[in-house]
Amino acid sequence: MSSSKIVGNFPAGYIVLTANEDVMRTYFASLTPTAKLLLALPILAIAYPVVTIVLPNVIRAIVPEVVRSVLSLI
Repeated sequence: MSSSKIVGNFPAGYIVLTANEDVMRTYFASLTPTAKLLLALPILAIAYPVVTIVLPNVIRAIVPEVVRSVLSLI
């Protein structure tokens, strides 16, 4: 057995970090504009195809069903 003592689920030598909202707000507030831009680029690269490809297909899949149900009521 190792010499480190077990405390709860973690060995005593390890630090458990908990992220809370204030820490993240402080972190993002202290970023430079260049760093914020570098963080935003991957988000935009993922969001653009979702908005241009997935969202129209979801709308096309939902709207015809709604139109058919309304027309069946008339």
